[in-house]
Amino acid sequence: MRKSHPIIGAQATVLIVDLRGFSALMDSVAPTLMVELLNRFFALMAKIVDRHGGLVDKFMGDSVMAVFGVPTRHSDDLIRALNCAIEMQLGMIDLNRQSEARGEPRLYAGIAVSTGDVMAGCFGSEVYNEYTVIGNPVNLASRIEGYALRGQILLSEASFQAAGNRIQIGSVNEVQVKGRSQPVRLYELKAVNEPRLLRVPTIEIRKTPRILVDFPAVFQRVEDKRILPTRLVGQVNDLGYFGLCADLSVMLPPYSEVLMSLAPEFGLDSQVEVYARVLRTQPHNAQFRTNLQFTTIDTPGHRKIKQYIDHILWGS
Repeated sequence: MRKSHPIIGAQATVLIVDLRGFSALMDSVAPTLMVELLNRFFALMAKIVDRHGGLVDKFMGDSVMAVFGVPTRHSDDLIRALNCAIEMQLGMIDLNRQSEARGEPRLYAGIAVSTGDVMAGCFGSEVYNEYTVIGNPVNLASRIEGYALRGQILLSEASFQAAGNRIQIGSVNEVQVKGRSQPVRLYELKAVNEPRLLRVPTIEIRKTPRILVDFPAVFQRVEDKRILPTRLVGQVNDLGYFGLCADLSVMLPPYSEVLMSLAPEFGLDSQVEVYARVLRTQPHNAQFRTNLQFTTIDTPGHRKIKQYIDHILWGS
């Protein structure tokens, strides 16, 4: 039993980095490869956290939680955390280059950063205990993480306010998160100005082929990694390698996640299923035109979509 680190109150910044679509990817790779991919991801993330003076709090499934400000406090813990988050996304690019050279699937991560008062110390019993942090910033970070797209870093209101003019941001969105009665404002981090300018890399900046289509798809909301039973039928009108546009009868909130089942209009003998996240939605001809980004990449379903697009464009 560890008796060090009594429980104390402190201000800290919590960072959670989570692999996008990894659960679906697991169904298409061998267990040994899955373990190798996860271990490479964990090792890289832990190394970057340590380099910026943070503490890896825990590994959780396919995510890593890190904390800055406890047990060691620095005057610039928040800026350390934000630089750490950007270097994590830069590190994912290098990780994917290595994976592609081996013929292995790419991995993408979403990151959440939340700042505030926590309780830190050794929690547990005489049989087992561990050093960790608990409190609202931890809970909020875990909720925000679910809204982060591939390659994206989202900040809580408190982190944004504390960073001030030391950062550059992109889009600002309000979302309704579980356990909060009021909407939560999320800020997309684009760059940190200190100690040097460091920009968040843009994922998949190259143009990808898109084709006009007209076929139905079934959509189901996903909450806390649980697929809801209600099925919504929409009409897909635009399709690309990494996303699509569809007309739905209901408005899906930005950043909400869905499972899409695409009927065999692909000229294939089976249904295609992919996970996606809502980017934006707007009224259109008594329906809601919805743009979605695929969260699962390199899965069998995603490969079938790419094959279908290539066949339409080039007959290959």
